[in-house]
Amino acid sequence: MSGYNIAKLFPFRSVKITKIDVTDDKQVIVSIEPDRRFTPVCSGCLQKVSSVHSYRKRILRDMPMSGAKALIIYTYRMLRCPKCGQKVEHHDFVEPYSRITRRYSRYVYQLCKVMSIYDVATHTGLSWDQVRHIDQKYLAARFSKQTITNIDILCIDEISIKKRHNYLTIIADYMTGRVIHVARKRTYETVVRFLKSLSKQTRTSIKAVAMDMWNPYIKAFTRYCPHALIVFDPFHVIAAFSRVIDKIRVEQYRNADTELKNMMKRSRFLLLKNPENLNDKERPRLERLLKENELLSSVYLLKAYLKRIWQYKRPGWARKFLDYWCTLAYETGCRHLIGFAKMLLRHSDGLINHCHFPIHTGKLEGINNKIKLIKRKAYGFRDIEYFILKIMQATCNSFSEEPYFIIFVF
Repeated sequence: MSGYNIAKLFPFRSVKITKIDVTDDKQVIVSIEPDRRFTPVCSGCLQKVSSVHSYRKRILRDMPMSGAKALIIYTYRMLRCPKCGQKVEHHDFVEPYSRITRRYSRYVYQLCKVMSIYDVATHTGLSWDQVRHIDQKYLAARFSKQTITNIDILCIDEISIKKRHNYLTIIADYMTGRVIHVARKRTYETVVRFLKSLSKQTRTSIKAVAMDMWNPYIKAFTRYCPHALIVFDPFHVIAAFSRVIDKIRVEQYRNADTELKNMMKRSRFLLLKNPENLNDKERPRLERLLKENELLSSVYLLKAYLKRIWQYKRPGWARKFLDYWCTLAYETGCRHLIGFAKMLLRHSDGLINHCHFPIHTGKLEGINNKIKLIKRKAYGFRDIEYFILKIMQATCNSFSEEPYFIIFVF
């Protein structure tokens, strides 16, 4: 028969095990009480206190053993601390007033990395609120006070979290893909608060930032990080021009005769698709449409031309091509194209800067998809702060800062 002592599985300091029972319903019940050889320590100031007010008991959940639920009947002392008043004594294995041991709460936190709160609650037998509270506590301790240093390139974008224009602003390190800041709304003040939270040395180290053409973002970085080059994401520029194409198509349809209207029906995606993505049926149909409408033909060519801006590596040539493209847009006489050309000229620096830093917000779009998956997996979040912490956790480089706690088997 083995002489292994089960008490070794409970290596708690300044307490002693008085009794261990295994019930018929598969529960391991361990009774512990303070070891009188040690002077109690106040949980408030962490100073030794010799005056004891009273003794109390509490039942704690601990790591399961061989599928058996482990409970600890914990006898502890209430102290009369000269600094803090009446306080619970401090022990390393449990937090004051908690009903779960520290190692079990860490185990629950590790499970929350790969499972939903509902699944963890079902697996452990804890309530949904207990699991969420444990996970949020550890995430807050890890991410709330993190320092941001050694950043060369940033990317910034927003994601919708609710209807009626409720957004989160996502700021990430472009080189690593790690989200370093998440804040509510997509306003100028949102970005300013982030930039002010950085040290002067960190702000100075930022060389470039990728973003869409959202004026509050541009204004914030221009004022508080003026040395950083602003680079506009090609996808957002092309998407803006696609909306212009759609407006022109609708306007041309209203002014067309019956025959041309029939030809233009269901032609929206014909004009928006890239030529290489057209199938054998769509290609001749598009050719007929462009042959019948001169303005749509010009718009389609301008869309293909616009993408060439990001192929240039020298700023001088890129600026010349941008001016040439805007001249072509002006010559069409279309108010929608002229308005778009004026917008490009106003933001020309952000387009030309792509020659210095060929970056985009594609990484953030991937992060946004991951955020949507987190939200969908949890069926939404009632607590936005907890949602932000889960975003930070999902995009951090090191998946786990601590090893998993293995269920005891004996």
